Amino acid sequence: MLVLDGDYSDPDVIRVDDTYWMITSTIHCSPGMAVLSSTDLRHWRHVGHCIPDLRVLGPAYEHAAMGSRFGRGVYAGSLRFHDGRYWVHFTTVDEGIFVTTAEHPAGPWTEPLMLSDEKMWDDPCPLWDTDGTAWLVASNPGPARWFSYLIPMSPDGRSIAMDRRQIIDATQTSEGNKIFSRQGTYYVLHNEVHSHGDRLAVIMRSTSIHGPWQKRTLLRGLGPDRSREPNQGALVDHPDGTWSFVTHHGRGGYADGRPVSVLPVSWEEGWPVVLTPSGPGLLSWGDLDVSGLGSVQRDDSFASGSLAPQWEWTNAPLDDHWSLTECPGALRLRARPSARGDGLATAANLLTQRTSARPGWARVVVEAAGLTEGASAGLCHYSTHNPVGIGVHRTAGVLRVGITVGADTSLGPEVPDRMVLRTDVGAADHATFSYSPDGDAFVPLGDSYRLEWSSYRGSRLGLFAYNELADAGVADFREFRYELS
Repeated sequence: MLVLDGDYSDPDVIRVDDTYWMITSTIHCSPGMAVLSSTDLRHWRHVGHCIPDLRVLGPAYEHAAMGSRFGRGVYAGSLRFHDGRYWVHFTTVDEGIFVTTAEHPAGPWTEPLMLSDEKMWDDPCPLWDTDGTAWLVASNPGPARWFSYLIPMSPDGRSIAMDRRQIIDATQTSEGNKIFSRQGTYYVLHNEVHSHGDRLAVIMRSTSIHGPWQKRTLLRGLGPDRSREPNQGALVDHPDGTWSFVTHHGRGGYADGRPVSVLPVSWEEGWPVVLTPSGPGLLSWGDLDVSGLGSVQRDDSFASGSLAPQWEWTNAPLDDHWSLTECPGALRLRARPSARGDGLATAANLLTQRTSARPGWARVVVEAAGLTEGASAGLCHYSTHNPVGIGVHRTAGVLRVGITVGADTSLGPEVPDRMVLRTDVGAADHATFSYSPDGDAFVPLGDSYRLEWSSYRGSRLGLFAYNELADAGVADFREFRYELS
């Protein structure tokens, strides 16, 4: 069953009592590493993030350096419950391997502790063994050593011995690691990249943490859409003793990113077997049942005093350039020049959330009286390569509505200082824009614009304000709504 039809890439899921918890990678977006909860693996709710501000990871996440970490940042991680705490291990390919912990998945999380400053590692996952030892499995996606490694870890989880690592799968392209034990057997779930870039999920097992390891294919994609192949994810058990495989789809290229499905699993002779309409271990994108698509929150009134947890900035925000208290019931964004003079692509404090693959519409009220000369504010579809949006622009002393693609704006008619801006997303990953002074009769503006995948992210809905002429001007946003057809 396809559950989350949006960019919930690199999921890891665990169950604690009757609640399922999921983490999903955020790459360059801030806050980092999103956390969601569910009671049925279908309906999910964003509850927060493990890394409140990416600047704790290094100066490259400051706005002045924006762009240096596009497509990098916080990669796939693991979520585990151990010794009364939740543990998230993650990597950034430029900084190293990190761990953060919390008493509750909604946080607060400890400041990330760097376990290693070696670069180009990804997909770490810990195991605390019954004999008191502890281990971390991780991969290094370099050109010659893209293998899965077993790394000794201190029992308190605060250090690892990289110099004592050993290869447990020497298949070039092994990654996406999850390690666990069941009934006296160790299992490592990961994925491999095969011919034509196709990925498949594999499962290894051993009666010893040091091997030897047996390996089988767990799930392989089929058909013309096999580039949406299932691979990275987690095996999770249920209170009734059954199991599921939670996996994302696709290595990229789709505007909705990498959506998540939940597939039934049986255990046969000590091996997990994924069950699908195409046969055990085989899945065609067309086999997925979309009639029972799950849900996740999307709207925000901006009246609670804090951002709803589905929001993420395109990089670490400028703290003094946004507020939820200066104008009660509104998100205030202060306009300033983009980091590289390219408008939407590197605009400061551009607030985004995931876009669904389903047709729908989003709209927001923009109060633009505070925009100064050269300033713009509005609603956009954000990608690092070709962002596009509808906004209100102060030019020659008047406010005009316009369409911005990257750094280029085509202006339309003069408008009042309070506008409702809207985007309609069709089934073919295209969006159209319109505007209205009252939210009733909308006037179309511009063309149909294709939404794009970029920098390991699907297209995202965003709210923006920027000014290439000066650090000046404010806009207030109210009543964000996002409805699916």
